[in-house]
Amino acid sequence: MKKWVLYYLIISLLFGAIIYLITLFQVTQEQTNEAFNQITKELVETQDVDTFLRYSTLGYEPIERFEKEDYVVEIIQALGSENGQDIHQLVVIVIPLDLSRIDYATDIDDSSDQSQLILTSNTININTKIDAPYKDYALSVGFNTLGFYYYTIIIEDDFSGRIILKDYDGQEIIDDMITFNYEFNVMAFVQGMSEEEIESRILVNDVLNEILITRLLIFAVIDIVIAVIISIILRRKAL
Repeated sequence: MKKWVLYYLIISLLFGAIIYLITLFQVTQEQTNEAFNQITKELVETQDVDTFLRYSTLGYEPIERFEKEDYVVEIIQALGSENGQDIHQLVVIVIPLDLSRIDYATDIDDSSDQSQLILTSNTININTKIDAPYKDYALSVGFNTLGFYYYTIIIEDDFSGRIILKDYDGQEIIDDMITFNYEFNVMAFVQGMSEEEIESRILVNDVLNEILITRLLIFAVIDIVIAVIISIILRRKAL
């Protein structure tokens, strides 16, 4: 085998591998975004947070559900992970029933947004208008982007206290008492999705194979044409 053919074959294989990796990354990102968008759409349409929470957490325990005139509010304790360590989070999800009846931010820097979560107990005192990371952002912009928005607060102890939730105009959505234990109730705990369940929603392999075959066929045709041209040029030089 001529030396240039060997070099060309190696370079072609490298380009083929690069095409595969780029395609894999692009398809995975696109399919992951598509799956997430579909899940958030289902949440807004059904006011059911189960699929969203199972997809985005390691598991969760329902605490309270409030159904108000303009909103549904779900309060849950979620199991997450940070730097390889399990963390417990209080998650408050706010779902609008009819966007045409409420005000909300269309820009994350909207200074008029008075959306706010206040938690008060013997162990926790949180006000999202004062405390990071929410104090500088208009949270109700989530209505415009996701169709809902949510707060996540890391907790390290049992909670028994008051929760106040305000909307864009500063009107109270809820003002109530909630109680839950830091340790999950095994009977109420809902396990997050397995890798197999997530993969079945993302469908990377099905889409990847179709796109990859098309791209590699195009590359192969171009690759062969270039190889033929190089061969012709080298033969003419040898004459």
